[in-house]
Order: sequence, then C-alpha cells, then structure tokens
Amino acid sequence: MAPLSRKALAIVISALSCCLFWYSICTYKLSGENPRGAGNFSDLFFPEAQVLNGHGKYLALDPAGAAGSYKRAIFAEPSLIDAWMGLIRAEIASGRNEQARRVLDIVAPALVSIGSWKCQELLFACELHDEPYFENCYNFILTYLPHRIEEASWIGSTFWGGWEKVVPHVRPCNRPVFLKELIDRKQPDAAVAMLKVLEEEGPQLKGKDQLQFCDFLIANDRIKEAKRVWRVWRKDETSLIHDGGFETGPLNMAFGWRVREDPDVAVERTSEPPCSESSCLHIHFRGLRNVSWDLASQIVPVRPETSYCLRFTRKASGLTTDRGVFLAVGGFKDEKFNAASEQVIGESPWKEEKMEFATPAGCEAVVLGVRRNESLKMDCKISGDYWLGPVELTEK
Repeated sequence: MAPLSRKALAIVISALSCCLFWYSICTYKLSGENPRGAGNFSDLFFPEAQVLNGHGKYLALDPAGAAGSYKRAIFAEPSLIDAWMGLIRAEIASGRNEQARRVLDIVAPALVSIGSWKCQELLFACELHDEPYFENCYNFILTYLPHRIEEASWIGSTFWGGWEKVVPHVRPCNRPVFLKELIDRKQPDAAVAMLKVLEEEGPQLKGKDQLQFCDFLIANDRIKEAKRVWRVWRKDETSLIHDGGFETGPLNMAFGWRVREDPDVAVERTSEPPCSESSCLHIHFRGLRNVSWDLASQIVPVRPETSYCLRFTRKASGLTTDRGVFLAVGGFKDEKFNAASEQVIGESPWKEEKMEFATPAGCEAVVLGVRRNESLKMDCKISGDYWLGPVELTEK
C-alpha cells in the first residue's frame, strides 16, 4: 500500500474513533447516568445531563437525590436556569423551605429579564407562602407578560382566597389591565370592588374601557355602578337619552343606541330627506319577513318612583300590514310596567308625539325600543319606511 494511502486510511480511522468517542459522551448526556469514573468528565461537557438526571429522580419521588443532581449541574454551568428551578422545586418537596428561599433569592435577579420563568417563580412564591414576593411577581406579569395574565390571575385568586381579595394587591398602573381580566372572567363582584378603588385612587379608565366596563356591569345587573361609569364617560352631558338627535352612530353597548343587524330590515342613521332635523333614524322594511322585535333600542338610566315624559317625532311611508311601528318603554329586566305609543302604518307625515309613564320602586333603568309586533294575518310581511326624529326624555 502506498504511503499516501496509508496516511489517508489513518486519518479516516482517527475520524471514526473521534466520532465514536463523541457518541459515547452524547449517550451519557441523553441517559443522565454515567459509568463510574467517567461521570465528571461528561458533566464538564454536558451539565444538562445532570439536569435530566435530576428531573428523573424528582419524578421518581427522590427529591433529595434530585437536589444533588441539580447542584452538580449548577456547579458545572451556573447559567442553567433549569437546574436552579429544579433545585428550588426539589428543596420545597423535601420541606426545606428556607433553603429553597435562599436559592430563589440567588437566581431571582437573573429572572427579571426572562419572562418565561415568571409564572414558575410565582408558583414558588405561592408554595413558600411569601405574600410580598408573590405580589411582586404577580404585578410584574400584569405589566410585562399579557399572555400570562390569565393563568397568573387564577393562581392569585387561589392564593389570596378569591377575586375580590386580589384587588388590594394590584398596583395602580395595573388596575385597568386587571379590570379587563375580571370582565373576561365574568367576576362582577370583584369588578365593583375595583370600581370603588379606581374612583378613590385612580387611574381613570380610557373611553373605550369605560364603555366596556359599563356594558359589563349592565349585563350583570349592576345598574347603579354602571350609571357611575356612564356619567364619567359622558362628562358634562345631562340629557337622559344618549344621542337623542342621532348625531353619531350607535354604540351597541352601555347606555347607547343598539341596532339589530338583519338582512330583511335596514336600520341606518341618515341626514337626507325627508329628515326634518339635521339627522334621524331610518328603518327600511324589505317585505321579506313578519318582523317582531326591537329594531333599535336603548337602555336608559332613570330614577325609581319618578314620572317621565318621552317626546319624539316620527314619519312613515308605505308601511304595509295591520301591525305598524311604535315606541315602547319597559323596565330593564323587569315586567312591572310598560308603555307604548300608537302604531304607525301606511302614510304619515312628520308628527310629534309624547308619552308619559312612571317608574316603579327599584327601577334603575328602562328600555326604550323602536318595535314592530308580529302580524297574525295572511299578508304579514311588512314593507315600507319609518323615520324617527329627535327623542327626548325628561322628568315631570
């Protein structure tokens, strides 16, 4: 064999030997268990092996052995956060809370810039029953980790014993965020508690957040609190009907106009003729259905045991069938009283109408609706147009 060929063969054999040697190290790394006399060498190259070994011992209910493996991994590579977290977990499982807290104090500064570990840190604080530490972690998550707020809030409600008891521990800058979480979680009692804190200490909610909060309170029958949020949103406005002149589009929430979308009925705000004012509400029936519902409505905050007068203008053109359009007023989620105007059918010029009613005891809101009832005749599919001009509600 030529000298050159022998050299090439030697190089190939040496390369294969190196590959086999490296494979043996990798095998130790993956198994987490090293043969006697070779473990320290493997740990220097792959301290993660001891982390895996620690995980295995922890799952095998050997927290003391797991702690030893995690410590060896940390000694070889102090930047292994997995090893630090495993060590804290193992110390807690062994009942060594003081040692776990010391380890947590060491690694905590490094976790400030690693958001993915904050929920684990929160759990450690919970298991250690360390309220100040838990509060700091929770507020950090509210501020910087929006994708972790849901699970962290659930942990917080468990730690403090209820959603309402979380409220005092939320820092001012995080109150709007936590309020949104309460709304998403459908926790009206805790949301009312948060409203009181916001009113006394701040910060004030932004416009859209105020409307969503008001709508949430209405949906959960917290009308008095919803009124307080609504007054802040409306600022200096004093009229009971919001946007009674139809100057803006429907809010579809809170105490604003709500318009039902339906392919058979078009409901729109318009300023084109035949409006007698700057703008009005136009309802066009396409003659495709026997309509029977509120075409547009508004929940109106009122006072109980008070007399009111509702004034409005309306016009109709070509309204068919024996059932026309009218305005109805009834208690919000309360059937104790209701009042209605005359139905309008066929052709009718602009006309001003008024309707008087009195709210019963305990009535904090009424529902004002533009309605059409079901017709029982053969020719029941309504067509034509209806216009509603300025609407005003005043106390008598």
